[in-house]
Amino acid sequence: MHKILLVQPVDDIGKNKFLPLAISYQWMYAQIDPWVKQNWTVCDVIIDKPSITNYVDTLPQIDMVAMSCYVWNWSYNMSLAKLIKEKYPECKIVIGGPNVNKHNNDFFIEHPQIDYAITGEGEIAFQQLLKSYQDTPIQAKNFFTRDDAIDYLPERLQQLDEIPSPILEGFYDKIFELYKHRVPADTQWQVTFETLRGCPYHCAFCDIGDSYWNKVKTFDIDRVKKEIDWMGKNKIEYVSVCDSNWGMLERDKEITDYVIQTKKETGYPKVWDVTWAKNNSDRIFEIAKTEYQNKTNLFKGVTFAFQSFSPQTLIEIDRFNLNEDTVREYLEKYRQEQIPTYSELIWPLPNETYESLKFSIQKLIDLGQKDFLMVHPLMLTPNAPMYQPSYKKAYGIKTCTVPLDAFYINLDDSDDYVIEYGEAVSATASASYEDVIKGKLFIYLFVTMYYFGWAHTIMEFLNKKFQIPHTEFVEKLLSWATSHKGLINNELIETKKHVKQVFEDKKMWGRNPNKDSNINWEYNSATSIVFDQNRQQLYEELKLFVKEEFDIENKLLLDLNHHLCYNNRKTYPYSIDTDADIANCVLGIDSNRIKLDHWDNSPKTEAEFHRIAYHFQRKNAYWRCSTQEE
Repeated sequence: MHKILLVQPVDDIGKNKFLPLAISYQWMYAQIDPWVKQNWTVCDVIIDKPSITNYVDTLPQIDMVAMSCYVWNWSYNMSLAKLIKEKYPECKIVIGGPNVNKHNNDFFIEHPQIDYAITGEGEIAFQQLLKSYQDTPIQAKNFFTRDDAIDYLPERLQQLDEIPSPILEGFYDKIFELYKHRVPADTQWQVTFETLRGCPYHCAFCDIGDSYWNKVKTFDIDRVKKEIDWMGKNKIEYVSVCDSNWGMLERDKEITDYVIQTKKETGYPKVWDVTWAKNNSDRIFEIAKTEYQNKTNLFKGVTFAFQSFSPQTLIEIDRFNLNEDTVREYLEKYRQEQIPTYSELIWPLPNETYESLKFSIQKLIDLGQKDFLMVHPLMLTPNAPMYQPSYKKAYGIKTCTVPLDAFYINLDDSDDYVIEYGEAVSATASASYEDVIKGKLFIYLFVTMYYFGWAHTIMEFLNKKFQIPHTEFVEKLLSWATSHKGLINNELIETKKHVKQVFEDKKMWGRNPNKDSNINWEYNSATSIVFDQNRQQLYEELKLFVKEEFDIENKLLLDLNHHLCYNNRKTYPYSIDTDADIANCVLGIDSNRIKLDHWDNSPKTEAEFHRIAYHFQRKNAYWRCSTQEE
């Protein structure tokens, strides 16, 4: 019997363990062949990142290692492969996944520990590789050996349901059995899941932006429902849905309804995390509305992803946005239903400047995006159109190798912990390195003050009462803080230092404001923890800033801003005095006294509150208290 090790590791996030989708599909499809089923067995499945040295020391003789590779496990997999190859030179190592660069003719020279590589959908090629141990020739054109140059993508599978389900066929149950003595009893199991493959769009920054993936193919919906039944029965906490455009297909509404029903019956899955369709529609609104009305808290808000509002940039990245009137209409519909939304931009895209970045952020707010914004760093993956040399040259794209922008992971203290790296854009023809850093600092302060709530009310009042752009408020705050030593300035200095260390010294993204933990938080979240622990000092600095920069001395405005940010130390509900003009301007409440409350009043430690408010629920405007006239 031939023995194989399956590898698809991810970093631990809290108590979570992810069940491996891609490598499981390869194994399940391979077993369709009777000879493979009878002559190959899985000796182990690596789903987390154990110490490589310790693991290989105890690894018995095996015939093959099969690795699914992406940005979050590439460095770990290459290090693991190297050590296994040193111990067992005859063991064959095969890799597949999005990080296998189909444009790199020197791939095997750069990675001598790898014997075989598979590009694109790998099920057929992987099955043929295992069958070749029966002296059956490998005919798949997307299978490459050390004598080949990687340059081909195969025909895609015509029927996805040819792949047996690792859920329904019991393979995940076998993984549970393998890990029952390795993980704590309170481990929260997560599933990476797909109901289809493919994406009709061509986004230049995405590794499925080429034509190979443009045709969308689906798994049978009855199969999908049975897999959801299994998730409910097995208490799966979190489902990360790989589909690129949730809500694009009519059946997505039916599937969501089934997930809602399953959670109401079993309590699971707790979160159904999706990438929403690029162009929001009535179907997505109905999906979100149904979920909200059932109060199942499955979604982390609904995405309005734009990436940029620069017309030329959208052309260069092969992207288009919804009509602005439509965006404004939908955001208002979500607001009326109290369904949280969030938007995404990317910085720095081709042809973007510091000023166009600020324009895009202000445009989003003017269209009605009041809930949350994420501005992602531009990271290039090997198979994305933007990664290719001709594209980089055309737009003056400069990159540097930096750690993967992963946050809230448990940083292993062991000596052989492997940091994952990616290629970050550090400059373009339109934005110098200094501009890029300046933009990142502006993004950081804007999102912290507005979308984490710390100055949200003040910014809204100044905008509605005096037509002062929100971006102008933050630009002034950036300048003001540099000449006023204090809490805000300290956070700016600390954040800028950490951001530059990423690009210049390959330090990890994020900050750890709690010296007694090993968690690296997003910069906005880290500062929010500091602000929460120093609320009165922040209040005094904002009071001085508003007075000096806008000639406004209004205690009731500062008080309202202060109290609307949920405070875990207070008992809710409670009432405050305010000014009817301010309350009406900001809240639509014409009253001098309002009552504040919050939907989550369960007792929490400070650490629990920070984890929920500034990480897991940050997209849902968790910071915001509800208000009503007393």
